[in-house]
Amino acid sequence: MKKITALKYLLWLALPLLAISCNKDKTDGFLSPALKYTNPSLRASVGATLFQSGAMVTDESTKPLVFTIEAIRYPDGSIASKVMNYRVDTYFWNAEYSPNDKTAQETDGKRTKVNRPAIDINPENGNIIIYPEATDSFQLTKGKYLIDVRVKNGGGEVLLTSAMTLDIVYALPYTYSGVGIDGRLTGIDTKFERLSETGNTLLVYVLKKDGSPVDPETLFGYDYDDSPDKEDLRDWRHLGLNNPTKYTAFPDHLELQVETFPLPYVLGKVRRIDLYNNGDINGGYFNFWFDFAIRKPGVWKITTQLKYN
Repeated sequence: MKKITALKYLLWLALPLLAISCNKDKTDGFLSPALKYTNPSLRASVGATLFQSGAMVTDESTKPLVFTIEAIRYPDGSIASKVMNYRVDTYFWNAEYSPNDKTAQETDGKRTKVNRPAIDINPENGNIIIYPEATDSFQLTKGKYLIDVRVKNGGGEVLLTSAMTLDIVYALPYTYSGVGIDGRLTGIDTKFERLSETGNTLLVYVLKKDGSPVDPETLFGYDYDDSPDKEDLRDWRHLGLNNPTKYTAFPDHLELQVETFPLPYVLGKVRRIDLYNNGDINGGYFNFWFDFAIRKPGVWKITTQLKYN
C-alpha cells in the first residue's frame, strides 16, 4: 500500500514539473542565471592547432541562443583593441581532409578560405576559438585576456563579464610527438634546428651511439597499407602532396626540398616517420618512429640520436 501511495505522489509531482519544462520550451523568456563555462580560465597555446574552450553550460536556457564576444580586455580592465581588431585568413572545411591528397590544390578544393577574428566564438554554443593562423605576436601578445560574452535569446540578453580568462602563449614552430621504439634501441632523441628563416630545405641526420652518422640508405620505411596494390610508406621519401620535390641521399644525411610549408600542408596535422634497420648498424633489428610538423619555412636540420646498449 505504501508503494502505491508513493507512486501516486511521484506522478502528481511529475505533472507540475513537466508543465514547467514545457513552459520553458514554449516561451522565449528563460535565460538561466547559471550560464557559465565549465573551465573559465584556460591556457591557450596558439600558432599550432585550433584552440577551443568548449561550449558554454546553458542550464536549460530557452534555445536558440546567440553568443557574441562583447569585449576582450587586459587584466586591468582596459579594452584590448588591437586584439579585437586582429583578423586572420583561415579555412572552413567542406569535405573530409585526407593525408593522401596528391597536390595542395586537391586539399584546397576541400576547404574555403575565410577571414575571421583571431579570437572568435561559435554563435550557437559559445565555444571560444583561436585559429592556428593567429601567429602575429605583435597583435596578440603573450599574456592574460578577459573575454566578455553576451548571450541572447528571444526573451532577453545578459552580459557575462570576464566569462573566460585566456592565458596566451605561443607554440614552437615545430611539433615532435608520438615517439616510439622497438628492437635493439633504448631510446631516441630528436632535435629540430631552424638554420635559416628562408628556404624550403630539410637536412636529416641519424646518429649512432658514438655520434657518427648513419648512412640514410640503410634505414627503411614501414608500409602502413596492407593492400597489395598500394603502399603508404612512412619515410622521408613520402611527406604528402608529392613532397619532397627533390630527395638527395648523402653518405651521412639526407637533403630534401619541399614545395609548401607548413609541413604537412594543413596546420594542426602531423606526419609520421617510421624507420627500421635489420641489424647492420648496431648488430640487431631496431625500429623507431615519431610524428612531426614544421610550421614555418626555412632550412631545417633534424637530427635523431639513437640510444642502445
